[in-house]
Amino acid sequence: MAQVPLTVLKFGSSVLRTPADLPEAVHEIYREWRAGRRVVAVVSALGDTTDRLLAEAEKSQPPPAGHELARLLATGEAAAVQLLALALQRAGIPAYALAPEQNGLRTAGPPLDARPVSLDASGLLRLLAARPVLVLPGFAGTDAVSGETTVLGRGGSDLSALFIAQVLHAQGCRLLKDVDGLYERDPAAAGPPPRRYLRLRYADALRLDGGIVQHKALRFAAEQRLRFQVGSCGGDRATEIGTAETRTETPQPATTAPLRVALLGLGTVGAGVQSELQRQRERFAVVGAAVRDLRKPRAATLTNLALTDSTDSLLDQDYDVLVDLTGSSESSRWLRRALQEGRDAVTAGKEVVAREGAALQRLARTHGGRLLCSASVGGALPALETVRQLARRGPIRSFDGILSGTCNFLLDRLHDGIELEDAVAEAQKQGLAEADPSADLSGRDAAWKLAILAEAAFGTPLAPELIQREGIAHLRPADLAAVAASGGVLKLVASACREPDGRLHAEVAPLWLHPEHPLAQATGAENRLLITPEHGPPELWCATGAGRWPTTESVLADLLDLWRLRRGAAVLEATPAEAAA
Repeated sequence: MAQVPLTVLKFGSSVLRTPADLPEAVHEIYREWRAGRRVVAVVSALGDTTDRLLAEAEKSQPPPAGHELARLLATGEAAAVQLLALALQRAGIPAYALAPEQNGLRTAGPPLDARPVSLDASGLLRLLAARPVLVLPGFAGTDAVSGETTVLGRGGSDLSALFIAQVLHAQGCRLLKDVDGLYERDPAAAGPPPRRYLRLRYADALRLDGGIVQHKALRFAAEQRLRFQVGSCGGDRATEIGTAETRTETPQPATTAPLRVALLGLGTVGAGVQSELQRQRERFAVVGAAVRDLRKPRAATLTNLALTDSTDSLLDQDYDVLVDLTGSSESSRWLRRALQEGRDAVTAGKEVVAREGAALQRLARTHGGRLLCSASVGGALPALETVRQLARRGPIRSFDGILSGTCNFLLDRLHDGIELEDAVAEAQKQGLAEADPSADLSGRDAAWKLAILAEAAFGTPLAPELIQREGIAHLRPADLAAVAASGGVLKLVASACREPDGRLHAEVAPLWLHPEHPLAQATGAENRLLITPEHGPPELWCATGAGRWPTTESVLADLLDLWRLRRGAAVLEATPAEAAA
């Protein structure tokens, strides 16, 4: 696989105060990954965990000291790592999580104020080659001589992140705090607003209070001439610390009102999106939701939401962005109305994007709106963004993918001897299949996604009807058993390539694959995309492709991009230099 740009993100205890804050870290990690970067997430203990552990230790007689106390304090980071890993798993984002003794960070010096001296860089890079996200504990390490647990002093996770970024030659490192940068003084204190630093030289940063960035970490960065940023999760502003001349600005009061959302559909994904929008009330306000059946029982969290069974009446209201999660035959009309009125739109609809995506994008440009549709392909897999980034880098020869997480789940269950009808019922119960699964079973769902990706890869619209298609509705457990007996694995594979004469060839079909083929190793509701450029090695991308939270993550990423654009910020994308790396 080609070398992929790497970012180190450090999540401090002021950001991750409780487990309820973990989705913020997930969104930030996903933001980087879908921009084309691998991520090392360095995590502090949640909230006041370290203080509470210290208080408990002081109650002991005699109180622990040295390596004993370091082992106790390191448990806070170890727990935070595993909690973030679970949150990433729920969102369908592949990640490895390492305990303090596994991260390969070796230290020297006092056990409670050690300094990092080495890192198992090759081991970490091997893990990042297999999965796009690596979650590591900050603050803690292992003594290079004794093998005992050590910690890097108060605020030591900052130093962990900077040291890891330097050794791994990361393209960026951002320390995420509860402020959008460094200020001359506390912006929450009484008095006129302080100036915020846009850029800050190392020496000037060391003159500030060390409560935001550990001074030991700053001195390390200065010695290594390592540039890094200090900012907040989801934000579009940060202070860059490095060698450039210090520069400040007087921040203007935030005037951006929450993005007003009209939500169509409160099914499996819609309910997930609504719960996230409700959690982010400073960014989003749901003006109402259109549903098919007002009598259907709803979760308690939806009781205060204005519901209607008339989509047109909802669209008569004043809103900023339409979110269509219905997959309805009426989606085209609703999206066209919103875009013609100059509003933005986000859709997870596969068929409408496959058939009318180009026309809808032209309509959006004509009237000053935007249409984002990442969730139409891949669930948590940023398939559309990835194909676009690679196409900008150079021509793509072909791509092959497991594009239906639902079908992949069903084929796994058939392999286990479960009849298709029972497997479908199981998938529906888990939120992996629609009430009407015919689009998945017939291969139409995969064909729609294939058409969307083919246009992004080759720059040529591809009508879904031109795709050769065979589904899995006819398969039975005996068919999967026969394939296994022959030494193979059966997967529903979507493929597209440009022929030597310039024509596009695309097909969806169940294929016999060798067990070591990258696509054969997809399990459950996983999606995989194997992209072969004209020049360079193939690239494999994997993530969960179906279910409430993976699709919610993709929809929310589009909404957060719109929120940042509304604030005048740029959407994160790989730079030309990074894309060429």
